[in-house]
Amino acid sequence: MSGLTRNFYLNRDFRNGGANRRSGTVNGYRAEWAQGLTLDYLSPFTPGVLGLGFDAHLYAGLKLDSGRGKTGTNLLHVNNDGDVANEYSVGGGALKLKYRETVLKYGSMELRTSPVFLTDGGSGRLLPQTVTAWQLISRDLQPLTFDAAHITAGKAPSENRNDSTLRSLYGATETDTVDYLSLNYEQGAVKGYLSTQRAEDLWRQDYLGFRYLPALVEGLTPTLNVSMYRTVDIGAAHGGPIDNSTWSFAPGVKFGAHSLMLAYQKVQGDTPFDYMAFRDGQTTVAQLANNVQLSDFNAPNDRSWQVRYDYDFSARGVPGLRFMIRYMQGQGGKGSDIEPDSSYYPLGFRDGGRHWERNIEMQYVVQDGPAKNLSLRARYGVHRGNSAEPRGDMDEIRLITEFPFKLL
Repeated sequence: MSGLTRNFYLNRDFRNGGANRRSGTVNGYRAEWAQGLTLDYLSPFTPGVLGLGFDAHLYAGLKLDSGRGKTGTNLLHVNNDGDVANEYSVGGGALKLKYRETVLKYGSMELRTSPVFLTDGGSGRLLPQTVTAWQLISRDLQPLTFDAAHITAGKAPSENRNDSTLRSLYGATETDTVDYLSLNYEQGAVKGYLSTQRAEDLWRQDYLGFRYLPALVEGLTPTLNVSMYRTVDIGAAHGGPIDNSTWSFAPGVKFGAHSLMLAYQKVQGDTPFDYMAFRDGQTTVAQLANNVQLSDFNAPNDRSWQVRYDYDFSARGVPGLRFMIRYMQGQGGKGSDIEPDSSYYPLGFRDGGRHWERNIEMQYVVQDGPAKNLSLRARYGVHRGNSAEPRGDMDEIRLITEFPFKLL
């Protein structure tokens, strides 16, 4: 059995008089502090041709500081009366069956293998996201991995139940089931992904991805990350008409302690690029280069670029200390072609949208001693946009402390 304690402070300041609408007040900020605990048990399989097993998890969150006027960070559970719970917890488990290198699972679980439905592993907020699903993974034909799932419900990081309905992030359109098929390829420095997702009466979303990380010479590693999504409405089209193609291209290079990455991202279509989310609005992880701390640069027809720099202080005799800074800028957003019956029509996308974001991050991981693997992380984000960009101006600070441990 393994576990993780996570201490999380989040402060988001809405600049220029912006209100914290989610709290129902005119306060111009959100600020919460919480302590989380996750426990995970992964059983071995029983011996024999067919192996049986059971995985289980228990998550708990504790309020350290919050209030009705400051809530909305999705760190803590909010009761039906609007008050923040002092503590909350949720557990779950999944049965699993194994034949050779093929595993069938059913129950409550994280999904960490498909680019069209990827839970965040707990990195986004206090506790992990989970889903109730059937999942089949086969690694019998290496270097190919086949991955399929039928998802019927989800649990957001701030929820204390496992049976919430999934929804689109920006359209906020609920769907009863989500299915996906993925074929993943990994051989040496090359990784490839071919996936399709079907959200009932909402959309079909196809994905093609490619990653290349060769070590050509000692101390020099070029990288390349390409992602392409194609999304169209299906069935009853409860979110309205959708016809969207979005892609990103991100070459980079690592030389010694330094890493540099450039990225370009383009949204093509009259609706924004959208992806699956949970009841509280926390999202699955989209595999686009400019999906960053405060924005994902996904407005209709938005085109954006990024420059990112990382430094590993091991070269300065401080192993475990890392620094990152990145800057993104987007323009060309256009909202006038969104159909009135679209779920995206009320969001406020207008023509001529422009915005930028800057992220700075420091992280230190203790290398040895009683506190080995203790992680201290500080993240600072700034987002600014013009009046045609619906995401308002904001500054955000996240302070995260994590300590993994093993019980058995």
